[in-house]
Amino acid sequence: MTDDDFETEQNLLGSILSITDENEYQDQKKLNVSDECNQAQTQTKLQRQYKFQTTDTFSKSFEQISLGSDQICSPISPDKKLQYKNPGVCTSFSSDNQTSLENSMIFGNVCCFDYFSIQSDQFSPIYYSQNNPIWPQYQKPNQNLDIQLDIDIENMCGNQVLSRKVQKIFETGQSNQRQQIFWKVQTNCQEFSKDIFGNYLIQKILEKGTLQQQIQIFKQLQPYVVELSKNTFGCRVIQKLIDIISKNDHLIVPFIQEIKQNIKSLLIDQNGKYVILKCLENLSVDVVRFILIPTEELGIHMCDSQYGCKIIQKLIDNYPTQVDTLVQICISNQNLLYKSQHGNHILQYAIKSPKYLDIIAHYILNHLENLCFNKYASNTVEDILQYLTPKLKNNFVQILMKPSDNNGMFIFLNLATNPFGNYVVKKVLQIFDQEHKQQLVNLMKQNLQLLHQIKQSEYGQRIYNLLTTQLNDQN
Repeated sequence: MTDDDFETEQNLLGSILSITDENEYQDQKKLNVSDECNQAQTQTKLQRQYKFQTTDTFSKSFEQISLGSDQICSPISPDKKLQYKNPGVCTSFSSDNQTSLENSMIFGNVCCFDYFSIQSDQFSPIYYSQNNPIWPQYQKPNQNLDIQLDIDIENMCGNQVLSRKVQKIFETGQSNQRQQIFWKVQTNCQEFSKDIFGNYLIQKILEKGTLQQQIQIFKQLQPYVVELSKNTFGCRVIQKLIDIISKNDHLIVPFIQEIKQNIKSLLIDQNGKYVILKCLENLSVDVVRFILIPTEELGIHMCDSQYGCKIIQKLIDNYPTQVDTLVQICISNQNLLYKSQHGNHILQYAIKSPKYLDIIAHYILNHLENLCFNKYASNTVEDILQYLTPKLKNNFVQILMKPSDNNGMFIFLNLATNPFGNYVVKKVLQIFDQEHKQQLVNLMKQNLQLLHQIKQSEYGQRIYNLLTTQLNDQN
């Protein structure tokens, strides 16, 4: 090989090696770029994850975080950048919902918690310091706390979350917070009382507030007692107010004056009846005696509603010697009351008195079969059995042994196989004396097919068992 050939070969090898080195350099460069891209994507993913977790956790715990609780810090600085050196956050909840360190939301180095020594009443919710982008600045209770609490109260009506939040603060918060809530609410408490959620805050103030606060609420609501008593939500506040009035005699007279002027309208109102019943239950009988006369005038209307019926029953309990007129009105319309879902309870109350028992028993004996076939009237017939005198019991059994005007069968058989009447017959066999039950047993002995028909009936099984027991004992 000549020198020229050797030089040419060396140049060629050098060129090949240079190309290989260049390719290796380009590959390494691409690798470095790929690593940098992956790191940037990872950092972006972490930032998004932090942002999602932080936002989601604080939004979910919005209702539970109380003003003035011991919040720690947030990992996000004001410029929206994530802090990587010693960042940390822990959500801290008030009262019953205290969380442990393990259950808290923690970012970064846990050692950051050691940087804070905070008492529960020292700080209110956090805001971020412009001077220190890493750690937040805590505000004193008298700064933004007042503004935030005012905004919550103003927007509370129709908002269940804010209503519960403000109630919780009034119940467990500091005295300055409780007083601030009271000042904000008491000037417009009649509007809060009519709100679906605001009424609960007024009730909470009446329940947990000081005596001075309770009296102040009473004075604010006094001109609106009748209006609120007819309101679906306001009547709850008035009922709570009656609890306060019953313990403070000097408040009773002005309250009763408001009620007395509109008593009839309250007695016929579906919400006002709750308030009248609460008065009868909590106030002395002398104070609410004025309710008796208007109730007599509205007797039949009152008997046809659930709470109207309860008012009449309460009047009978409170004034047993003064309700003759009211009871007579009810008894004179007993044909309507027996089959009334609520009115039949009035008659059950009245039969406890001997002077009304004969009147009611006479009507029942004359209409026994039809009354026992009715769901509500059968309850009254069943209830009266325990008050009947021996003579009336004998008359009752004699009617059971008569043939029915409806189908000619014994009334006893018709009742024993009826879905409502069977309860009356069963009660007779359970509580009547043996001399009265013996008449029915003798009827079964003379007509054994009656016993078979009762056995085959869907509703007569218990009666069949009672009758066979009686027959076996005699055999």
